[in-house]
Amino acid sequence: MHKDTQKAILLAGLALLMWSTVATAFKLTLRYATPFQLLFVSVLTAAVVLTAFSFFEKKQKPVKAAFIPVAVLMGSIMPFSYYTILFIAYNRLPAQSAQIINFTWPVFMAGAAMLFRRESFDWRRILFLLISMTGAVAVITRGRFTLTGTADVTGSFLALGSALLWTLFWMIQDRIDLPSTMRMGLYFSGASIIMCAGALAGFNVIPLNKYAWFGGLYTGLFEMSLPFLVWQKALKTTRSVAVISNVIYLSPFLSLLYIRTLLQEKIHISSLAGLVLITAGLILQMYLRDQSD
Repeated sequence: MHKDTQKAILLAGLALLMWSTVATAFKLTLRYATPFQLLFVSVLTAAVVLTAFSFFEKKQKPVKAAFIPVAVLMGSIMPFSYYTILFIAYNRLPAQSAQIINFTWPVFMAGAAMLFRRESFDWRRILFLLISMTGAVAVITRGRFTLTGTADVTGSFLALGSALLWTLFWMIQDRIDLPSTMRMGLYFSGASIIMCAGALAGFNVIPLNKYAWFGGLYTGLFEMSLPFLVWQKALKTTRSVAVISNVIYLSPFLSLLYIRTLLQEKIHISSLAGLVLITAGLILQMYLRDQSD
């Protein structure tokens, strides 16, 4: 294996380790903070980190005044709306359910890529994506495939909605012609403006509990900023994007170990089966896509 590929796999693995802890971190922090308080600390933390690292990008471009309203608009979608919906879902659902349902974002992204003609349409891929969505339904209904007995219907649909919103964001996120880290730094800065405006308007978004601050800082670092930077470095280093991309499918499985160990949640068989179906459908449709390219 080429050294660049080895380095890229190590970087991707590091990002995986960080991402796999955040479902547990969300749930622990929400014991001491509201979703908006967690959002306030984490978004500001990520904005500072991403903006600081953007100065080290090789391709520097000036930030024009015209970018600011676009940054606020995009920041209102992601991170503001996306993480607001996601944190509320985590506040209502068991961590295992919220993180697995949210993991449908690759399903929506693959479907959107075919729907909007970015990738060739293939009925077999649609079938595999439906298998993935069957897994999501299994998690939402706890294997009963009926809403009777569902842990929290609203929370489940919020988790699905966050996955859809993530898809929308990534389809339009390159509206500002800047290197990726600078662009994300602007979007998080735009969301920070919204959060600070809310604080000035008197909304209860600034936590007073030290554990809320610690959890918010952790989320800002290990969910929103550092894994993104490491992942971008892995993609730039590797000679095979496909190899690196496959690493992401290990994250929710590792996350379940943290959820079981640290949160003491009993992992339902429907959660595990649903996650296997989601992942299997995604891998199969990705294999078909690569074969047709």
